[in-house]
Amino acid sequence: MKNFILVLLLGIIISFSNKTYAQGVIYDDFSVKAMPGWVWGGVDMKYSHNEDNKENGYGEIFTKDIVKSNSYIGKITKISPVLMTAGNFLNVMLMGVSNDVTAKLQILYDLDNNKSYSKDKDLMFESIPVSMNFEGWKQIKLKLDQDNFAIITETEEDFSVTEEEALGIQLEFEAGKKYKESKFESGIALISEIVNKENLVSEKDDQKDEESYFDAKNFPNPFNPITTITYTLRESTFVNLTVYDRLGREVKNLVTENQSAGTHSVEFDGSSLPSGIYFYRIKTNENTEVKKMILAK
Repeated sequence: MKNFILVLLLGIIISFSNKTYAQGVIYDDFSVKAMPGWVWGGVDMKYSHNEDNKENGYGEIFTKDIVKSNSYIGKITKISPVLMTAGNFLNVMLMGVSNDVTAKLQILYDLDNNKSYSKDKDLMFESIPVSMNFEGWKQIKLKLDQDNFAIITETEEDFSVTEEEALGIQLEFEAGKKYKESKFESGIALISEIVNKENLVSEKDDQKDEESYFDAKNFPNPFNPITTITYTLRESTFVNLTVYDRLGREVKNLVTENQSAGTHSVEFDGSSLPSGIYFYRIKTNENTEVKKMILAK
């Protein structure tokens, strides 16, 4: 085990000295010995140093028993809110095992807001299997799209759920048919999100194409925790403006009154609400319009 740790340490120093990739938004760089938010099952996990080490600290992942071929090894889960964007890249630095093992990267969404994941009520994005049959450290970078991630859920959700805060990130490990029976020993050194610049361009284009009867918009969007909603009335009318959560539950009624023609604005304060997707509905005698906004704390 000592030799293995030395190899890991050397590998990560070499890998982190290579600046050819961007870390992006870092969700965990394993600079804290306590490894906050991490839980595991089937495998054990511990910090690689006796004390914190931001430069080359990492999480060791290992089993105490021999792993047999064609079997499930275990999983590690980082329970910590993350707000990923469809089209961006989930980036993980993993230590190879030089054996027939695959890892699946998973993003967990708590749709019913009970602070836990349930396959019956919630949603998971699960990546294509990634081979760990290599030596040393390797950057695993997967685009969050339908080519690389499957939607695992019994609900009717789709990739738009990525506009809501995720519960956390999980990795599952499995031994293949050609796995040479031995203890599983690996490591994880980084989890981050790398922004896809092409994705940013497409988002701007989508916003330009969006039409609004009331010329309604909120700024900023995403917001934290206050945003201003503006809208224009073509004539004097009774207005009802209400904010709802993604499940259609009323959050707050902002306007219920007669208003004159022209542009109006109202602030919405989400300081007491969790991050996620919200909608505001503008309803008059003439028309009704619903717009989406994102609270990102």
